[in-house]
Amino acid sequence: MYGRRWPGGLKVLVLVGLIVLLVRLIDISITPSLVEIARARAQLEGVRSINSAINTRVVNEIEYQDLICVHKDDRGQIVLIQPNTVKINRLMARTVLEVEDSLEKLGERAFDIPLGQVFGSSFLAGYGPKIRVRMFPVGTVDVNVINKFESAGINQTRHLIYLKITSKMRIAVPFVGEEVRVATTVPVAENIIIGTVPETYVNLSNQALPLYPALQPKSH
Repeated sequence: MYGRRWPGGLKVLVLVGLIVLLVRLIDISITPSLVEIARARAQLEGVRSINSAINTRVVNEIEYQDLICVHKDDRGQIVLIQPNTVKINRLMARTVLEVEDSLEKLGERAFDIPLGQVFGSSFLAGYGPKIRVRMFPVGTVDVNVINKFESAGINQTRHLIYLKITSKMRIAVPFVGEEVRVATTVPVAENIIIGTVPETYVNLSNQALPLYPALQPKSH
């Protein structure tokens, strides 16, 4: 007695179900790795693009004296270190525009991740079908000015000015979208201050703030 044969339509349905299940299992196993690799690559590309734009089109045109006013008394002693708020605000506004432009151009490009790299094998990292990843800038660009004071020798202090830039990119891989935070700190200007450093400086809000305690004059 022969077993009952499955109808042709049922065979096709079972076969399609198995293929869908297999694809789903593969998707579940590789998607987390794929997204993680894409996130890391997008962050790297974003930081590289921002740094290049700022260093090429902003930093090269800025001098320390443009941003900071050092006030001295009649004896030549420094009594106040004060930022030029107008020029610093212009610097921040220009930085926002340059970063937005660089990220927009970055969004016109895409990069490929070899499927072998997703499986974490160094031997297969450069092989397999390429998975295309696209990037899109989202949200706003946030720019903050950071001051840092550090000792540069006897009776000398180095004043460094940085721009801390943060933004977001959205990566798009097959069937998945993910937001990536892109952040970088770019040095803008520095100066060696010779002589006794005042205990306070005026920040962008015209508030007098204490300098780093290690740089304050020590009492004898």
